Parts: sequence; structure tokens; C-alpha cells
Amino acid sequence: MRIILCLGLALSVSASGFAQNAAIDPCTLVEQADVAKILGEIKEGPKAKEGLMKEKGCEWTNMSGSWLSVSVASAEQWGLKKGMANNPAELKGLGEEAFSDKRGTDAEIYARKGKWMIEVRTSAGSDVAKKTADLAIKKLP
Repeated sequence: MRIILCLGLALSVSASGFAQNAAIDPCTLVEQADVAKILGEIKEGPKAKEGLMKEKGCEWTNMSGSWLSVSVASAEQWGLKKGMANNPAELKGLGEEAFSDKRGTDAEIYARKGKWMIEVRTSAGSDVAKKTADLAIKKLP
């Protein structure tokens, strides 16, 4: 087991928790056509990325400059993400457990299903985040 320090918080994560992330490509959790319906005409994306906690992500940008990001990580990070939220609001009917948060003007939704967790962030508002999270969580094993 490794101990990772992040913003003064300690998180214990097994090495296999990160290795499993490679098995799920977040760019396949939401179809390009669905992203266009939810976010608007796509200018750029899907574009793969990797976060600070080794979570795998995918980003899109629409023609007006709004962006959408979907990330997948081990559910072992759930407690850390919930603990770091500004003002988590529980969401019903999305995975086994879900909450929304707001960071400045960005909307964030976190949902957990089995061994996995998704994070949906967007500059396009909470409705875009909810629709995207609903589609993505259904594709997790």
C-alpha cells in the first residue's frame, strides 16, 4: 500500500487501484453524438488526459468555449473527493452514491458504482453535468 499526501490529507491507495483505471477508457463512457446533444456542437475532443491522482479523463470543448470533462478512478478515492468538496449535495438515482458540488462557476458531479468512481466537471452548468454523469455511470461495470 502507498500513502499519498494531497493538500495536507493522507490517502491510502493500493497499487492495483490505479492499475485498474487503465482498463476503462473514459472517452468511451459517453458517445461523441451524446456529448454534442448535451454540450452543443463540438469544437475539440475527445481529448484524453490524466489527473493528479492518476485518474484517467477525457475532455471536450464546444464551439462557444464551454468545456466538459469525464474522469474515472478507483472508488478508493471516494472519501477523499467527498471530503474535499465545498458543499456536497447528495444526488439520488445516480450509481450507488452520488453528490454534486460547485467550484466557482464550474459544476461537478461525483458518482460511485462498484469499484469505480466517475467525476464529471463542466463550465456549462449542472444540467449538462447531470446528463453526462447519467450516461457515463451506466457504462461502468
